[in-house]
Amino acid sequence: SAAYYYNVTLVQLGVIDVGTERLGLAMEVVAVGMALLATVTLAVTIASGYLIDRNSWGTATVQKCRVLFGVVVVQIGVTYLLTTVSSLAGFLLWIVGCAVLLGTAIPFAFSLALDLIAPGQRGYAAGAVAGCAFFFAALVPYEWTAGQFVPAAITALLPAALVLGIVSLGSTAGGRPRGARLPEPNNETRSPGAGVLRDWSRVVTAPLLGGIVLLFGAFFLDSLGFVRIIETPELLDRSWQSSELGVRGSIALTHLAGGLAAGVVYARRRHLWVFAVTFALFALAHCLYVYELVVGGGAVLGTATPLVYVLAVSSYTTVAFALWPDLATPETIGRATALGIGAGAWLATFGSTALALGSELRQVPIAYHLAAVGALAVVFLGLTGVVWHRSADGGCRR
Repeated sequence: SAAYYYNVTLVQLGVIDVGTERLGLAMEVVAVGMALLATVTLAVTIASGYLIDRNSWGTATVQKCRVLFGVVVVQIGVTYLLTTVSSLAGFLLWIVGCAVLLGTAIPFAFSLALDLIAPGQRGYAAGAVAGCAFFFAALVPYEWTAGQFVPAAITALLPAALVLGIVSLGSTAGGRPRGARLPEPNNETRSPGAGVLRDWSRVVTAPLLGGIVLLFGAFFLDSLGFVRIIETPELLDRSWQSSELGVRGSIALTHLAGGLAAGVVYARRRHLWVFAVTFALFALAHCLYVYELVVGGGAVLGTATPLVYVLAVSSYTTVAFALWPDLATPETIGRATALGIGAGAWLATFGSTALALGSELRQVPIAYHLAAVGALAVVFLGLTGVVWHRSADGGCRR
């Protein structure tokens, strides 16, 4: 929860604030910075996931916690350095450093569910993690500026570092006993890469690809719409940045309830149900936003629209935490998580953030932009139906 809180507040919102407000950079420059963040994070995530599988750390909980402890400690220092960034070069250098740390941590953190949580309980745990992360993100910090995000992010990471440090003191015994490594290419095979391709084919299965595509769609839609929403004062001021604590409290509680509900649905009905609900809610939310902007229904709808939106966000985030351990084995969890979160989540999030900033730069009317996002949500809802039809049980088998 602490790590995800860090990412949805400081990384996605704070970095943009530093670039546009503090440094006065042009929107296209900030968009390039976010694209750089997405690319570097993806590359390092895949390398980090491969390292887990190569060294047979799939169920080596203590070893993974040691790596995460080191990353979090360095991340705290890097987070503080954001307050000292004063130039474009420093801004881009900070982005690269942050991306390397994020990419390293993602497979280690997300694969812990394989070690610590029984298959039938992962949905409930994921829902609680997602709900708690967004609950606090909706309330803290009260003002969305880098000066407020940095201390809040460091405060969130400190207890995580403490817990990881304590666990890291444990014995590494209990990981995979035989220390098997990834299969080497068959010497009798003419193509030197044949063994590598066979090994990766065990990772990149049809269910995994389906999960990556749908999760990419969810993260892509979220950032593509949300970045424009928060840049529109008339929408932001009566929702996430409302001066009324009751409004922000209702958003926080809806996030929490949505995460817990999605966890129940995931555990009992599998992940495609949650994806279907996510895309339906995204389509509805963006239609309501367009209605508010074009017809002027904000006074009638009140907080209903952002509450629909946050239900969608908590739903797909629950899947992001739970799915990859259910589709992988201890031998493939590193790469499966790297591809699932690296490509399905981070590349989608920061890539669409860059596109949304570009849309704003080109002065695309917000109503047109959100209408396009809503239409894209319908497309992904249809794609979910296609994946559902091709699957045996509407989700992953455990």
